[in-house]
Amino acid sequence: MRRIRHFFAFFLFLPAVVVLSACEENSAEGPSVDEITTAVIERFRDDPYAKVGHVENVSKTNSIKEDDDETVVMVRYELVFDRSVADFADDVTQKGKAAGDLDTVGDTVSDAIDLVKTKMLALKDGAFSTGDRRSIENEIRLVKSERGWIYRP
Repeated sequence: MRRIRHFFAFFLFLPAVVVLSACEENSAEGPSVDEITTAVIERFRDDPYAKVGHVENVSKTNSIKEDDDETVVMVRYELVFDRSVADFADDVTQKGKAAGDLDTVGDTVSDAIDLVKTKMLALKDGAFSTGDRRSIENEIRLVKSERGWIYRP
């Protein structure tokens, strides 16, 4: 009787293992957590807030597979402010005063434009201080490449 129980238990266990391994294979088709985090950080580099903050605690909330090699991922992350707009403005001012050649002047003008964008966002989204955190929800497009999933604007 005991052998029969073990025999049936084995045959009930075997399909469960097959189903679980199939689920694992399907979940590996999309981008990994690291690939999603890297994509969010890469996208954030173009954000005006990148001059005053950084990204933490990236999580995937959903995704839409648009093609075998393209996926839109919905993400949530925290924007952590490393410095205030005033600190950024002081840095731009000092950099402008020290500008000697055209390349440095060009960099300063670029920073000044980012400063204006950051100030406008602060007016729209509300003031912030060093250490403040904001929860952000966004979508990013990822494309499958030879080296894994990468961010595509």
